[in-house]
Amino acid sequence: MRGWLWLLMSVFLTASTWLYVHRILWPWQHHVNVEVGTMKAELGDLYTPWAGTRELLLNRRNPYSQEVTDEIQMAFYGRIIRQAANATPESAVDEQRFAYPVYVVFLMAPAVNSTFAEAQTWAPVILAVFTVIGLLLWFDTLRWLPSWPTIAAVLVFIFGTPPIIQALRLRQLGLLVGFLLALAAWCVSRNRLGIAGVVLAISTIKPQMVLLALLWFLCWSVGDWHRRWRLPAALVGTLAVLIGAGEIILPGWPRYFFAALQAYRHYTYRPPLLELALGHMLGEILAGVAILGLLALAWQNRKEPGNSPGFTRTLAIFLAASPLTMPLLPLFNHLLLILPIIVVLRDWRSLRAPDRYILIAVLGWPAIASIALLLWFPVGSYPSNRILLLPSLLSLFLPFLLIILLMGRQTIANRTSTYDGNIKAMPLQ
Repeated sequence: MRGWLWLLMSVFLTASTWLYVHRILWPWQHHVNVEVGTMKAELGDLYTPWAGTRELLLNRRNPYSQEVTDEIQMAFYGRIIRQAANATPESAVDEQRFAYPVYVVFLMAPAVNSTFAEAQTWAPVILAVFTVIGLLLWFDTLRWLPSWPTIAAVLVFIFGTPPIIQALRLRQLGLLVGFLLALAAWCVSRNRLGIAGVVLAISTIKPQMVLLALLWFLCWSVGDWHRRWRLPAALVGTLAVLIGAGEIILPGWPRYFFAALQAYRHYTYRPPLLELALGHMLGEILAGVAILGLLALAWQNRKEPGNSPGFTRTLAIFLAASPLTMPLLPLFNHLLLILPIIVVLRDWRSLRAPDRYILIAVLGWPAIASIALLLWFPVGSYPSNRILLLPSLLSLFLPFLLIILLMGRQTIANRTSTYDGNIKAMPLQ
């Protein structure tokens, strides 16, 4: 019965959040961005890679070029963007440049002959399917097999979280990257290390999202090089193929890509959460210290078997630390927290009561705030302040909380390793 109660609660919370999103948030964002803002149309994050892929594969034009960028800007803004010389990252306008590695066009190629309206329609369906498969892969990787109502409750709840909602609305390729990370971890747990390396190489279409995870996979490979060398070999070999194939279709593309990244950092720089919370200098120092701590943790756990709780727990810590130490502030990047959340939910009964209450408050806040806003603001009202973003407020706190909970579990695991080398999963049901 407890699994059914979790499922009913998840359905209620997710339905409340989606009702708020459809009736209040998205109309307000359209009003702010298009009706009274600078945008001609809200095209999301899919348009730029789609347009760049079409220009490269169909018209043999450089997607990083200023001419293609100007055309993309005309679609978004109805005008060409020229930043002021003294523009800061806060005041600069998003130039919507093609800022992906060129080999992203191989993944976008199936949509090259589709209209953008068709791609826009099908993308959220495809990305949602990949997300569901990725969630099921995480369950299997963790060897956590609760009752199907409990699994359904977690799936429904995840699709009601602000990062997933935002990623689906924007048609974010980060959802595909999240699936690839889940697939790579599942392959490692099944000792299919060559396939895992290939998948990880493909996931570098968004390098900032996977950098820390790659560090853990590589450090883990060193822990038993004689048996695990296939993973880094496949990773490096596949990257070489992707880079070489990109060089064939666009000679010199790395130079264009890094120039686009430099421009991207200027007009859409979003600091890591540590820098946002503590300021530029102190945040950067602590981010560096945190990364050194992660590397020390990886070295300590490098000999863990790929199908062990220690492997997935360490990966979960690396993923939870990514928004803290990497420039991943946009909310959709927090889809990296799916594995950490599932790990904590799996070990629910082992959490102390205060930790449970805090986690429930943070995870339930989006739905609670959504219900309050639905009751407070009539449909079609557009307040001038950002109070309508209130449901996403505590999402910025979630990575800190998950790190604390996961590191606490790591400490317990270290203390009990002399007895059984493991921690028994204690599920929700």
